[in-house]
Amino acid sequence: MNEFLKRLERLLIDYRCDSIELKLGLDELILGSAKRIRPKLARLILLANGEVLSQQQELLIASGELLHTASLIHDDIIDGSEFRRGRAAFHKTNGTKIAVIAGDLLAASAMNKILAIGNDDIVKMFQATFEKMCNAEVTQYFERGQIPSLENYIEKSKNKTGSLFSAILSGVAILSKGLNSREISEFGLAFGTAFQLRNDLNSYLQEDSNDKENGVYTAADIFFESIKNKDLAIEKTEFLIDNEKNIARSYIGKLPPSEHKDEIVLMIEDL
Repeated sequence: MNEFLKRLERLLIDYRCDSIELKLGLDELILGSAKRIRPKLARLILLANGEVLSQQQELLIASGELLHTASLIHDDIIDGSEFRRGRAAFHKTNGTKIAVIAGDLLAASAMNKILAIGNDDIVKMFQATFEKMCNAEVTQYFERGQIPSLENYIEKSKNKTGSLFSAILSGVAILSKGLNSREISEFGLAFGTAFQLRNDLNSYLQEDSNDKENGVYTAADIFFESIKNKDLAIEKTEFLIDNEKNIARSYIGKLPPSEHKDEIVLMIEDL
């Protein structure tokens, strides 16, 4: 795992930036205390299928992680976040104008890496995923202060977070020898959606969360609006998370038994 993460980090900071100062700041952000959940899942799924990551697959994973980092920079600007990964948010130390440009640069660099893979289906998939991520943020911005329907909230969560999990894992499957890309895509969508729902629930439980300050309402808020019981609202949100986790389990259950599959199951349980 350590060797894989080292190779991934080299790919992540292999992009062009004409400002040395900005490049150093971005590299520090990129190499910061990220959990690398998407890369770890991709590697484990391949190992569970008796394969190892190819150079193309590692390039694809790096592309997805760069796109994720770009979205975080922009999200922090929109949300007015003070911190990211235990440090001052990028826009707080570099200014909003530079942060916008930096996010755009990383997104462009991500797509350049995707193009270098040379697979038209993967290019189209990542373009569609980036569009979903952007539109999810557009929806969230213009719905500030409004409590959405549960269906719209879940759809936004799938597009905002689940879609990138899905694209990375599906792309890795497309480049594999025997994985079913559709099934792996559905697994990634469910895992990523559960991941977002959990983050939102954790935010709901914090009195000083950015979501509350920005008028962004999540599942627990939606449930509370109708039942006026916080504990029950939390319980219903946990049910939603469990539903996505069950979907993820159903797809990963099709992999042959192995220690790598067991690790994936543990990652699902930790959501």
